[in-house]
Amino acid sequence: MARVTINAPMPARLDMTGLRKVLVTRFIVDKELPGVDLDKEIVGLLRKELRKKTNLDILDVEPPPLPEQPLKDLLANNGFWRRLGETHGADLIISGKASFEAADRSGYVTQDEISPVTGQRVRRTRFVDREGFTLDLSLFFLDGATGRLLYEDHFTGENTLPGHGTDRLTVLYTLFEQFEEDVIGIVVPKPKSAQRYIFTE
Repeated sequence: MARVTINAPMPARLDMTGLRKVLVTRFIVDKELPGVDLDKEIVGLLRKELRKKTNLDILDVEPPPLPEQPLKDLLANNGFWRRLGETHGADLIISGKASFEAADRSGYVTQDEISPVTGQRVRRTRFVDREGFTLDLSLFFLDGATGRLLYEDHFTGENTLPGHGTDRLTVLYTLFEQFEEDVIGIVVPKPKSAQRYIFTE
């Protein structure tokens, strides 16, 4: 018996039949950090990664502001999304809601250290300066022809870093990378490796 690895693509979570031209439009920003234009950065990241990792036609246009409506009403506003699709020739529209937050996670931690005097392992408690970051991203995929919501998903990235004053944009990109492949897997098949056993003579 021999063990082999096979690669079987997982189908895209959204049926992309007939959906070729994609418009990544504006996002609703719930919370953002000073110095970070979260709407602009998320739109830029999504467009860049979709261009790089799919064969879809990602439209490079400046979309209009979203209507100021509660999220539930906005997603049900088929007329707005349909007009947006018609105006820009988009088969699929991607929008969403984003939040980027920081929190002080400093505190006392217990660590095992080697004493320079005795060479013995000793347990010490010391104060550690840390900052935590969270990126919450809800994505909505809408039909450009009908304005209907086709698919939605939610992603969260978290990281705790030593000290304070870490570059916010660098952190944002790192957090996005945590779920980037899952986002791409919504619109394109994703390779998946699996172990199988075969009988040999």
